[in-house]
Amino acid sequence: MSRLVAQVDELNRLLATVRGALPPALAATCIAVALENGVLQVGVTSSAAAARLKLSGEAIVEAVCQAGWHATAIRPRVQVELQRQKARRTKDLSIPPAAVEAFGQLAERLDRGPLRDAVLRLAKRHRSR
Repeated sequence: MSRLVAQVDELNRLLATVRGALPPALAATCIAVALENGVLQVGVTSSAAAARLKLSGEAIVEAVCQAGWHATAIRPRVQVELQRQKARRTKDLSIPPAAVEAFGQLAERLDRGPLRDAVLRLAKRHRSR
């Protein structure tokens, strides 16, 4: 686990280095990095950001090398999956009838108290849908 934490810290420092070498507006579009065989892959939010990042490639590679990593090239990647997604409203969420029934059975087995009351409210609210 500590090895994984160290890798995440290293990637976060690398991402901060990349962002530090860019204008703030462009830096905000950089959402992920990876360094493999000297190629710095930078995940960005749009193809326009990828094009602008390529233009700044030499400055980024130089900044990364000065910070202690060995990079020879930069490869921007548009990361559609990592873009901020619109959160689903809780009103759009539903619980299947079998799960509602299971919550009802759970509430019957719980001791009186706030947990039981909360589970009962949950089951009642979703039964009416």
